Amino acid sequence: MDGFFDHLVTHQSSWRSGIFVSALMTLAALEIIRPRRVITGRPQRWFNHLFLGAANIILLRIVLPGGLMAVAVFGDGGGLMGWLGIGGWLAFFMSLIALDFVVYGQHVGLHKLPFLWPLHAPHHGDRALDVSSGLRFHPAEALFSAAIKAAAILALGAPLAAVIAFEIILSAASLFTHANWALGRVDEWLRWVIVTPDMHRIHHSRVAHESHRNFGFFISFWDRLFGTWQAKPESGHQKMSIGLDDMPDDGLTATLNRPWRQWFQKH
Repeated sequence: MDGFFDHLVTHQSSWRSGIFVSALMTLAALEIIRPRRVITGRPQRWFNHLFLGAANIILLRIVLPGGLMAVAVFGDGGGLMGWLGIGGWLAFFMSLIALDFVVYGQHVGLHKLPFLWPLHAPHHGDRALDVSSGLRFHPAEALFSAAIKAAAILALGAPLAAVIAFEIILSAASLFTHANWALGRVDEWLRWVIVTPDMHRIHHSRVAHESHRNFGFFISFWDRLFGTWQAKPESGHQKMSIGLDDMPDDGLTATLNRPWRQWFQKH
């Protein structure tokens, strides 16, 4: 048990980069081999999304040196796990589940609270959806999300190994759930446990009430439990429209300007 945790902590950089790059390349290839929908303009979209992904990584390292790992080290032995005296594998898995729920709740809040929606709207401005969309997040949202996760890690007293595993799952799941990959019947089986591309695509529908469904990022249980689950888009996956009606230009400049434009227009 301790050996696995020690290995994960010691080699966390290799695990992070290895799984992320492998997932990105594998899913990109599968999108070409077995696409779910026809997508155009891929090169420009990929440039924009890779730029945002890289910019967010750099920004977070500047603002929070050591990242969420540093937060976990600072809070070691405290929080809920420390108060309950829980450690080992139980603390590991309880922390993963709890952090998954926190991300679900954060996602709901970004949609439901008007002052937070401008942070998340750039992600939904994409008029197509593929694996690169999993990198399309505004830097302001990345900072907000990091703050929420940091607070949750401290409150939980989540062990360092669980935080590392959570971040690895988070990045891989973001790529997987946005992938334009036709899984067929496998998608229907997997969604009983985890969020799948067909399940998450509904969340990116231009139909307002559909975009308020399927908020989960990895575990699909939360949407079923809290009544935010939808099995299929009303117009079908091939015909459904993706994006936002009030964001026709999903280019890099429009994406970066979106939050400030919305906030200033309201005030």
